[in-house]
Amino acid sequence: MNKVTHIMFDLFNTLYRFDPERETTQINAAKLIGIKITNKKITSALNKGDKWFAKKTSEISLHSMNNKEKDLFYSNYEKILFNYAGYEISDKDSKIAWDYVKNMKSSLKLFDDAKNLLDILKNKKISTGIITNFDSDGKSLFESLGIPELVDFVITSKDAGASKPSNKIFDYALNYISAKPKNCIFIGDQIETDIEGAKSANITPFLIDRESVNNNFRGCIVIEDLMGLLEHVNLESS
Repeated sequence: MNKVTHIMFDLFNTLYRFDPERETTQINAAKLIGIKITNKKITSALNKGDKWFAKKTSEISLHSMNNKEKDLFYSNYEKILFNYAGYEISDKDSKIAWDYVKNMKSSLKLFDDAKNLLDILKNKKISTGIITNFDSDGKSLFESLGIPELVDFVITSKDAGASKPSNKIFDYALNYISAKPKNCIFIGDQIETDIEGAKSANITPFLIDRESVNNNFRGCIVIEDLMGLLEHVNLESS
């Protein structure tokens, strides 16, 4: 592998998780519409829902939607999610579920392995950043995350005017940090947006598969946690 100077990450389910966890929020939302659902079943549905969400947001960026359109999009997401869990719900119930999720007070929390890896990369003077399909600008997101000591930059689809998997958002990031693709790594949890997008920009991709839902994928190196990157990249010689 070429000398690694920059390692970039997807945001959700790669570096960060929701607190409280999404499973808890969705289980509580289900109760409001008379559905009792197990943690195992909602976890499976969320994994499938993530793929649907990634595909849809690669086609149209959330930042291009107005508030009404976003509410319709997320209400439809709730309908799709419960369908994956084996329940057909009405438009009314999907709106009730989304209204609960939307108003739920939650925050983003770094995965423990993310904090550990970012500390190591910082000590080795490897530049790190985030590339995400997010409807806010990178500067605002960077400030809200409060991690200037761990991550050097944040690039969003709003900044680039394009969403993953378009190579435009990756090219925007490369220009922003003045880096060559051959010296970069991108780590994400979605094949269609993260892995294929990084490949389109000639950046080496790694798929993080925390829930082991992509056991048969052979399109790039797959790691079960972020610290697994160190088994495949020798940063001492990079």
